[in-house]
Amino acid sequence: MEKDIDYVIAVAECGSISKAAELLYISQPSLSRYLSNLENELGMALFVRTINGTELTEAGKIYVEYAKEIRRLRSTMNAKLRELKRSEAKRIRVGMTLNSISLSAFNISERVREKYPSCTAEIFNLMSKDIPHALKEEKYDFAIGPDLDWPPELNYEEFAADPFILVAPERYDLDALACLREGVEFPLVDLRTLPDLDWILQDETTAVRKGINKICRKLNYQIRPKLEVTSSTIALQAAESQMGCCVVALGHLAYLNHREHLRFYQISAEDYSSVGVVSLRGKFFQEEERYCISCIKKAWKAGDRQLSARIRGV
Repeated sequence: MEKDIDYVIAVAECGSISKAAELLYISQPSLSRYLSNLENELGMALFVRTINGTELTEAGKIYVEYAKEIRRLRSTMNAKLRELKRSEAKRIRVGMTLNSISLSAFNISERVREKYPSCTAEIFNLMSKDIPHALKEEKYDFAIGPDLDWPPELNYEEFAADPFILVAPERYDLDALACLREGVEFPLVDLRTLPDLDWILQDETTAVRKGINKICRKLNYQIRPKLEVTSSTIALQAAESQMGCCVVALGHLAYLNHREHLRFYQISAEDYSSVGVVSLRGKFFQEEERYCISCIKKAWKAGDRQLSARIRGV
């Protein structure tokens, strides 16, 4: 129906099928066939083809009169629908892996609501391995997580990077093996120079473990864990209990309850744990979503700076 209206009005206003076809970006034969089929369907001619061009019949004049009214009403309807969509409450659902910014989720929601009173931003915790399925099932509008080998239907945009931190109980005195380097936040250790340690590592499916394995491959070094756990949070709890050493991304240190008897070292000056926005490829981010992401970016970076300073005792 929309094509009927637009095509007939275009021919009537141009007074020529060829000029209307050019305006509509279709071929003249295609437009002629379309009009002929429409006239056959209506059982009456809408146009008279003359040597000077194309003119409306009486039936055509009636058709164009009401077609223009229908097009005006259609435009008004679309405008009203867009206005309704803007006025409706917007719910932004964000899936996020555990990190320092997770603890500031409430503040992010408040900031989004201050700018967009009808918008609610909700943050849900999820494992990085569950991100692809959750996004495909449309459980979340987008996710915040690490850089993994995401399937081609997902897009990843990095906005921050956390260093990998070795967390060691104080019974391991590694200070003599560490050095300070410009541009590196924590004392830097070379895994190859370390004595035998009791390692508590995340399982192979986690993003942090994949980052650890990458560093070990570059160093031609192998870690044999004493215990494998399902998350960085549990690995930190084991280190707090003096069970052994673990490696986590900086953001995870926000979940430490007692750091008095722990020491912290950076295990690489080049390799970092990437953090970014994961979304379905081709997704169009609405204005509220873009603002929510900007709030997350700012809060993440601010949280990392504060956390790093607190851990280093600055």
